[in-house]
Amino acid sequence: MKPSVHPHARRFLLALVLAGLPVPALAARLEELPLPAGGGTAGVSNIAADATVVGTLWPVGEVLRWRPGQAPENLGGDTYTLENVIPLISADGATIVASHYFWTPGSDVPEAAPAVWDGSQWQRVPGIVLGDTTPFGIADDGSALAGAAYPAEPPPPGGFVSLLPWTWTAGTGQVVLDLPTGQEAGQAWAVSSGATRAAGFTTSASGATRHGVRWEGSAAHPILDGQGSAVGQAIACNSDCSVIVGAGVEGSGGSPQAWRWTAAAGVSYLGTVAGALPEATYYAFDTNEAGTMIVGSYYTIDPLLGPSNRGFVWTAAGGIVDLVDFLAARGIDYGEGFGDLVVNAMTRDGGKLLINGMDGDFQRRRAVVHLDGEAIFADGFEH
Repeated sequence: MKPSVHPHARRFLLALVLAGLPVPALAARLEELPLPAGGGTAGVSNIAADATVVGTLWPVGEVLRWRPGQAPENLGGDTYTLENVIPLISADGATIVASHYFWTPGSDVPEAAPAVWDGSQWQRVPGIVLGDTTPFGIADDGSALAGAAYPAEPPPPGGFVSLLPWTWTAGTGQVVLDLPTGQEAGQAWAVSSGATRAAGFTTSASGATRHGVRWEGSAAHPILDGQGSAVGQAIACNSDCSVIVGAGVEGSGGSPQAWRWTAAAGVSYLGTVAGALPEATYYAFDTNEAGTMIVGSYYTIDPLLGPSNRGFVWTAAGGIVDLVDFLAARGIDYGEGFGDLVVNAMTRDGGKLLINGMDGDFQRRRAVVHLDGEAIFADGFEH
């Protein structure tokens, strides 16, 4: 669908012209990502600085890569995935990592482990010492991974099997991260260069509520707000994990709002979208380097579509807004009537947003929103 100028945006521009004010040159544009020629459908998960995108071809579960201006490439792989999260790509686009099944000689069942694309095939990441292992995060420079895995040795019959958080570098191999007191399981979803810091969540044995945690090395530090309350799961961080973002607490026992953490300011909640259900839970999926722009989704009940995920964009200057309204203010008519539409990743400079959704006809849609240069006004000056 070719994006068009939203009627509200037209009225806004006309008002500026009549008032004699500088009119913004709407530099924002939306680029829909095509499907491979062989058919199927696809979701997208992550984006590199040059707008290279990775995602998954369904129903076969193989990895796709969209390079700017090129048809999607099928990288294959015996993979499984968590859409909107896996596969992973480093900021420079040089490293692509996915979850794969590998057969071990003498075993009757395959084992899940991270695999890296070497340009021609998938190679198992070395140094994995735990059981079935899933990668959820990659450092911007590709030097480190983070995720969750089962213990190398199974528990006794009837024993509790807990997922363990871990980080990985080529030098250290897989390192198991500590759990806070009273927590029995955890997952790491974001990691800095060299795995010096990481972020994710831990749970009690019941696994009912995910609480955000950050790690300095392997030492765990629960993320608490100014009142000492635990926040929901941490999902992403900037390049050195000095900014961490995450989700609201699902259910009772905490704020449903997405949040941002910094060492200087602690936890700041991002607020709620105008018109959203008061109980809607928000998920911050990514941040720019400075933590001044954050993207994600919120879960709500649409009067016509029922349960629905809707995207949001938060900026330090403008607060939190629904994705459809954010695009409309930039002259792009896209996403209205979608059953699901989320912003699941962005480039570290905030110039490109990756959106993933399903339209009113239940067709998957994928797009990159290019915001580069949108602060340039038609009079030739920046304001």
